[in-house]
Amino acid sequence: MLVLRPGPVGDDLDAVTPALTGAFAAAREALEAGRPVAVVLDAGDLLGQGSPLDAAVATGLVGMVRTLGIEGAKPGWRVNVVAGGEGDEAAVEETVAMLAGSSLTGQLLTVGGANLGKVVP
Repeated sequence: MLVLRPGPVGDDLDAVTPALTGAFAAAREALEAGRPVAVVLDAGDLLGQGSPLDAAVATGLVGMVRTLGIEGAKPGWRVNVVAGGEGDEAAVEETVAMLAGSSLTGQLLTVGGANLGKVVP
């Protein structure tokens, strides 16, 4: 299983394109080789609690995963997002491990309490 953990880009606009392009290339290569992919994101970035560029990368990666899940349905690609907040590392790792043997694809799985009481996109 390939686990992608993009780092924060902060306020570096020039880091957004390489972050998205690199994740796409790595995911596509793994999927074509028959390996499942999990993209691990900070739930706060999906809620817009970090920098705007980190939110853009996170939501772009969710869109990528959903598209690859649809496009890869016939060949059986398995690609998902796991999002967690601070202190949720164990739950994130457990969920990633579960996905290694799962048939789920194109899904956003949020673990922990980072999104409790908040509207999730």
